[in-house]
Amino acid sequence: MIWIIVKKELDAYFSSPLAYVLIGLFSLITGVIFFNLLVSYTDGIQAIPPALAEEKSFPEEVVYPLFTNLNFLFLVFIPLITMKLFSEEKRQETLDLYWLSPVTDTKIFLGKFFAALGLIIAMLLITGVFPLVIWGVGIRDFSLLGTSYLAVLLNAACYISLGLFCSSISSNQIVAGLLGILGIMFLWMVSWGGHLNSNYAVAEIFTYVGITSHFERVLRGLVGTQDLIYYGTFMFLMGFLTVKCLGRRNW
Repeated sequence: MIWIIVKKELDAYFSSPLAYVLIGLFSLITGVIFFNLLVSYTDGIQAIPPALAEEKSFPEEVVYPLFTNLNFLFLVFIPLITMKLFSEEKRQETLDLYWLSPVTDTKIFLGKFFAALGLIIAMLLITGVFPLVIWGVGIRDFSLLGTSYLAVLLNAACYISLGLFCSSISSNQIVAGLLGILGIMFLWMVSWGGHLNSNYAVAEIFTYVGITSHFERVLRGLVGTQDLIYYGTFMFLMGFLTVKCLGRRNW
C-alpha cells in the first residue's frame, strides 16, 4: 500500500510543471555554484607555486562549499515539495478516501515521505555529472564525496518529515510552506545558539539539538552513532506528530 501512495504522489509531481521547474532551477543553480567553485580552485592552483599547490585541499575548496549550498537550497525547495502533500488534500477533502480504506495513517505518512524523498533523489542525480567533470579536468580527489551526499540526504529526509508535519497542521499550503521554511531556519538557529552561549552544558545541548553540527560532521566523514541517532529520532518524532495530527479526526 505504501508503494501505491508513493507512485500516486510521484505521478502527481511529474504530471504538473512543479517537478520539472524545481529540477530545472536546482540544476541551474547548483551548476553555476559548482562551476564557480571549480574555476576558483583551478585558478588558485595555477596562481601559486607548485610546491604550495598541494596545500590547497579540493574538499575544503569545492566539495564542502558545494554541499553546504545544496543544503541551503533545500530551505526553499523542500517546503515547496511538501507543502501541499496533506494541506491540499485536507482542503479538497480527498484524505477521506484514504481513511475509508484499510490504509493506516502511518502508511500514508511513509508513502508521502518516500515520494518527496524520491523527487529529492532525482534532483541530486543531476549532480552526478559533477564527478565526471572533476575527472575530466584532471582532479582525482574524490575523498568524502560519498559522505557529502549522505549528509545532504539525511538533512533532506529530516526537512521532508518536518515539512509533512507542517502540511498536516494546516489546510492552506502557503501557510504550510512558510511554516516549513521557518522550521528549518529554527533548526539552524538552534545550532548557532550553541556557539554563542557561554555555558558549556547549555551550549552542548543547543549544538546537539540543532541540525547543523550533525550535518557538518557527516559532511566531513565523521559519521558517529550520535549523529545517526539524532537523524533517526528527529524523523521518528516528526512522523509521530504527523500521524497524531492526522488522527485528530477521531477526537
